[in-house]
Amino acid sequence: MTIQSNTARLSPLGSSPQLASAHTAARRVSFLDLAREMNGDAQLYHALQVPGTALLGIAADGVPLMIRLASPDVAHVLISGVKNSGKTQIVRTILASIVLYQKAREIQLLLLDPGGASFEFLAAAPHLLGEIATTPERGLQRLRWLENELERRESERVASLRLVVVIDAVEEFLTPGGREFQVHLARLARRGRMAGISLIVCANKPNASDLYASLRGNFPVRLVGKQSGTYDGAEKLAGRGDFILMAGGERVRFQAAYLAPQDIDAYHAWVRSVRARTQTRKSGLGDLMNRLRRVK
Repeated sequence: MTIQSNTARLSPLGSSPQLASAHTAARRVSFLDLAREMNGDAQLYHALQVPGTALLGIAADGVPLMIRLASPDVAHVLISGVKNSGKTQIVRTILASIVLYQKAREIQLLLLDPGGASFEFLAAAPHLLGEIATTPERGLQRLRWLENELERRESERVASLRLVVVIDAVEEFLTPGGREFQVHLARLARRGRMAGISLIVCANKPNASDLYASLRGNFPVRLVGKQSGTYDGAEKLAGRGDFILMAGGERVRFQAAYLAPQDIDAYHAWVRSVRARTQTRKSGLGDLMNRLRRVK
């Protein structure tokens, strides 16, 4: 499900819009420019601070698009598309918005990336849970730990803090990881939502195996980029971040926001300034409490 307000769509928060049918050119949508625009609207700014809410980009009708992983109607996201369709780009945008707007004590990120460089810009973020796993062996270790964490949360009946697990180029982990990797991944997809664990999985060919069929059944939201064959109209997409969001029977075409390499330094500076303001507010509150204690 998705909603449309005067200024943004979020998934899912309410009534459903019609599919935007206008053609979306494969244009660049700057993540930094879009985030600054969102900061100008108090309601949207506060929405982005809710753990698990992430910025995606601009819908075909020009409206900003966000997704809420914490919603039981979302929880997990399957991203598919051919090479250069923008899969990694959109994950970078999701992660960048989470780190920028949300507190590390409320949400943590566990990343598997066979390339090793796509999410390196977040290596120093306090939200990162351990090093980025870049090999099948490390990826399998992470999934073993995740299943143990899932069982702990289920036994203790806790679902916080929210844990977002990203697997880029999942095929490169599946083949060497074998049956064990598949079993762990399927269990996390099936049971993770009630334990506060969300999966974001990038796949080149989501129809290629029985595993993907089982994953699709547990991934209520799919972000579909350009495909090599006929697939829900995705073969007509332009690539380079041109996507269709599929959720609850609805389809929304959008252009993913792009965090360009030359914008990384500016992004880091923005994140540091946000943390500094947070620390200043905490210090100010602490001083006030101390003064109140002295008055008493």
